[in-house]
Amino acid sequence: MEWFCQIEPPLSEEEISARCKLRSLPEQCTSIYKVENISADRLSAQIECVWGIFTVVFTPIRNGVRYTLANCPNALQWTITSDREETLIHCSINQKTTDPDFADSIRQLVEDFRRGLGSQTTEQ
Repeated sequence: MEWFCQIEPPLSEEEISARCKLRSLPEQCTSIYKVENISADRLSAQIECVWGIFTVVFTPIRNGVRYTLANCPNALQWTITSDREETLIHCSINQKTTDPDFADSIRQLVEDFRRGLGSQTTEQ
């Protein structure tokens, strides 16, 4: 399953790189409560979030960043990317269907990022 939304106003790739760091996850997303044990290379950490404690892996990608919950049984991952005209948050899991409460909590995670990174947004 997947969820996505658009951030308004769009962020540049440079803004995404500057703002999207492991240490700033709780500031960007209220569904993420705490970040601890950030690795020396700043590419992984432990997060406490709405679903519990997970290892998150941070990967710079073309036009943005990717976060992956490495030990999540649903292989949850999300990207924040921009092509200068639009900035998208895209989140997915490895299931075709899921429990409605879990789907709602993922929808909320995406919404929290939208609020944290943009001033006005429109869901797609």
